[in-house]
Amino acid sequence: MPATRSPQPATRKIAHPELIDNGVAGIQVNIFLNDLIALFEEQKSVNTSKKCDGCEQGDVTKHCTVCSFDFCSNCATTHGKLPTTKSHRLLRFDEYMAAKSADPASVQPPVYCDTHQDYQVKFYCDTCNGTICLMCTALDHPLTKHQYRCVKDAAKEFTKNLHVVIDKVKVKENEANNSKLKVQQIFESLKKCFQREEESLRKHIRQTIDEITRLIQENGNKLLTELKGEYEKRKVNLTAQLKELDIAENDLTSTREYVEKLVHYGNASQLMSAKRRVDHQTEELLKVQTQVEPVEDDYMEFQQCDDFCRRRSLGTMKFIPTVYKVDSVTPTVRVGEDITCTIRSANESNLNKEEVSHRVKVEAVMKTPDGNTEKVEVKDNENGTMTLKTRVEVEGKHELSVTVCKKPVQGSPVNIKVIAKKGLVCKLGEKGSGIGQFSGLQGMTMMRNGDVLVAEHSNQRLQSFTVNGRHRKIFKFSNVNNFSPYDATVSANGNVFTTDTQNKQGIVCNENGELIGCFGKGNVQGSRGIAISPVNGRVYIVGHTAHCIHIYDQDGNHIKSFGSNGSQKGQFSYPYFVCIDNTGNVYVSDSGNHRIQVFNGNGQFLFTFGSRGSGDSQMNWPRGIAVDKHGYVYVADYNNNRIVKYESNGKFVCRIDEVSDGLNCPTGVCVTDDDRVIVADKGNSCIKVFTQ
Repeated sequence: MPATRSPQPATRKIAHPELIDNGVAGIQVNIFLNDLIALFEEQKSVNTSKKCDGCEQGDVTKHCTVCSFDFCSNCATTHGKLPTTKSHRLLRFDEYMAAKSADPASVQPPVYCDTHQDYQVKFYCDTCNGTICLMCTALDHPLTKHQYRCVKDAAKEFTKNLHVVIDKVKVKENEANNSKLKVQQIFESLKKCFQREEESLRKHIRQTIDEITRLIQENGNKLLTELKGEYEKRKVNLTAQLKELDIAENDLTSTREYVEKLVHYGNASQLMSAKRRVDHQTEELLKVQTQVEPVEDDYMEFQQCDDFCRRRSLGTMKFIPTVYKVDSVTPTVRVGEDITCTIRSANESNLNKEEVSHRVKVEAVMKTPDGNTEKVEVKDNENGTMTLKTRVEVEGKHELSVTVCKKPVQGSPVNIKVIAKKGLVCKLGEKGSGIGQFSGLQGMTMMRNGDVLVAEHSNQRLQSFTVNGRHRKIFKFSNVNNFSPYDATVSANGNVFTTDTQNKQGIVCNENGELIGCFGKGNVQGSRGIAISPVNGRVYIVGHTAHCIHIYDQDGNHIKSFGSNGSQKGQFSYPYFVCIDNTGNVYVSDSGNHRIQVFNGNGQFLFTFGSRGSGDSQMNWPRGIAVDKHGYVYVADYNNNRIVKYESNGKFVCRIDEVSDGLNCPTGVCVTDDDRVIVADKGNSCIKVFTQ
């Protein structure tokens, strides 16, 4: 017998139970909907010869819409009389199938309460959002706490909402379908594009392989031809040279053997009879050049290129067909700077730039003063030249050796002088009156042996020392009372001329400090700076308080004076120091007028430069002044605490010191042959040495 309860459809399995309250997955499983699905599935495959669900033998004639079973006539009679709380509804099977097709909902089985399983669902509780039976309304859903209504009314309202939802879902369904079509179109297009481009790429790969293979073969054949041609040319030249030397050797050997036999076996008459022929033959043979270098070298090297695709070359052959030389060398550099030089063809007309750039192997090494060697960077300029570059870190003589293909180039090795870094190199001395100490520093000059001679006004002496700070000698004159030197200069024969401010005179001594004589005593008022012209040999002394320049010869005879008190051209206001360049022009530090005035050797005004201030071309009470061998002028800017460099025409060049060097009221200044600037730092009672 069939069961009296409508079989419950299987519950739909949720893919993501954790999302049961969210989105589509949150829709509660509905038995009615599941039954509808089963009905639709059943409609798809109607079995005209369906057997009874009860006895499984008779043909189906009835259908129970409550139990959703199909029965034959016998089983239907019995099924309708079963004792149960449920009321069965039996329809003829053909009526059922007709109603099922016309109105599927009319033949759906009733839904029973999950709690009270013998009671059909009649109501819908809005409070609990679920279906309930009559028993539920009495027991679990009292009207005082719950709101419920007839399930048909709720279904009618829900159906309206479902139609709205269906419309929205259809829109989304259409959108998804359209998007799918677009994606499918792009996918198909992508597939076709991939196939097309894949074939194009494979074709290009094949063509490129063929082209590169052809280029490699052509380039390889060219290199082999070039190598063989060079070999054949050199072989011919060397073979010819060998033949010449072989002939010379045979002639020499034959002559030697003949002379040896003549000496060994011949008598006096035979010897003298052969003398003329032997003399002539040996004289000619001895003229033959037998100490010769090979006309060709044996250097042949294939230099492999690692980037064939870029250079389109397997490499290059190097044969050194050109002679090279070192060019554009920096002769003097500073510690920490780069040494650079260039190599190029010794004969520009024979220069093959391709050879230099790709066939020549250049190597360079630098030998340092301590005997170590360092490799030098070689850069191909791709214009037929090579640049060599290295950085030096120690002072002294360096030797740069350059080879091309392991053979020295012309001009190698190169000697390069490395000097100290630019700026303050060292500080010498301290305040005091002992050896190597200073007080009242004023002017200074360079002696013939390279020593520095400085005037100490307060210590009443001259003191000499090396530029490295080693003390040399103190100059004092016991027979000159109150000797107060302010500046010094050295003549061409080495005599030292100094001004004696206290005695208003000039003093001359030799390089050993032995007094030679005095001149202009009492006539040089406020004597300060002193200089000797390299052109006319005259002595120029600054009359500080007389606001003029006195000119003497080296015997002490006064020649003339020029200048007067004022601020016009050729006038002075408390001038301090004087220096003379290689052309005989006289530079005077016109301190009170805060300028430098320039005259010719006869005192005729030429030009002036500078004005009061602290700018590049300004000064504030300039003191010491010096001119180097290049014509540059150096000024000790006293109140601005600096040393400034100018061109010979007065154009500003640079400041020699830095603020951090701490110059304090610099007075004297002089320049060495290697362009070091020596400064008398009066305020700090020391000497400071700068490189530039």
